[in-house]
Amino acid sequence: MNRKFVHLFLAALLLVAAPAMASAQAQVQTTSIEFSGILYPQFVYGGTKGNRSQNRFDVERAYLNVRAKVADRTSIRLTSDIYRPAAGASYTLRAKYAYVQYDYWLAGAGYMNTTAQARLGMQQTVVIDQEEQYWPRYISQVAIERSGLFSSSDLGLSTTIGFSGGMAELFGMVSNGTGYAQGENDRFKDYSVRLSITPWGAPTAQHALVISPWYSKGARQSIIDPAVGLKKDRVGVFAAWRSPAITVGGDFANATNENEAGTILNRTTQDQSGKVISLFTQVKPFIVMDGKGNPSWGVILRYDNIDSDDAFVPSGGAFPVAKGKFIVAGITHEVNNRFTWALDWQQQSPNGAPNPALDLRTYNLHTSVAF
Repeated sequence: MNRKFVHLFLAALLLVAAPAMASAQAQVQTTSIEFSGILYPQFVYGGTKGNRSQNRFDVERAYLNVRAKVADRTSIRLTSDIYRPAAGASYTLRAKYAYVQYDYWLAGAGYMNTTAQARLGMQQTVVIDQEEQYWPRYISQVAIERSGLFSSSDLGLSTTIGFSGGMAELFGMVSNGTGYAQGENDRFKDYSVRLSITPWGAPTAQHALVISPWYSKGARQSIIDPAVGLKKDRVGVFAAWRSPAITVGGDFANATNENEAGTILNRTTQDQSGKVISLFTQVKPFIVMDGKGNPSWGVILRYDNIDSDDAFVPSGGAFPVAKGKFIVAGITHEVNNRFTWALDWQQQSPNGAPNPALDLRTYNLHTSVAF
């Protein structure tokens, strides 16, 4: 990657934060600590197509969060991720988020009445965390993570700038590009940016519309010539609408990887691309029938389609295929504001070359419990 571009991107992230950080006056105060967590217990029945069905009780994820305000404008977050790395393996503890945050513009004190923060460490990437505000993560990962195009967390430096009234947000990040499951393995970095437009205010509002185009430019080290970086670019847009009766959303993402062949004296490269389209909805039928009906019951549907060049190699994930589809259908019930469960059917089917290990049909009881 062009060295001048790298320097300019880093300088841009630091430039907006530096004046406020330099002028802010530190204040000694007592550290406030907040502890929370969320569990995803589940029961899964089914398995690979054509084989005898299996069944298991499992904990898909358990997140433990510690947030602390350690000084004026300065806070930290540590989130541990308890998961099972492979079938039959014991549970493992790893870090999902671990960062320091500095709020360099508070309450609209920045340019054009903006509020802004900077984060350093292991943190959310460009768009997945935003999409999970509309799609229930306890049922499945979002499409671009599940297909291996992007990791939901990475080590890096970011800044987020919120515009007056919560109608827009600008996010920029430089990261290792390897995700949170492994450390840096080469000298190349990923550079990502997102603009989220929310014309009716913040995404947490009762009626919320968000349109988020995003772009990530990255590179990975060549195996043949370690001095060279191979293209690893991602671009997409996420859009969603939420009301008390219905939530609809979708995203489109295009990934381009540069593959190589030959030797260091006769090395050839070729761009290979893949596209992911995901559409989902959650309907509250009793509110649709009667505006004052029971809001706790819902019907959820989702369809993902992956279509890419045969030689495309994604970066990993639960469903890393060149072509395939993933379907979810089920009902959800919010028992209270802390406990939700879903009965759902899921199908993932590779297209083209057979891959029995990835051709799955399952019936699931998914739950989400927050504390």
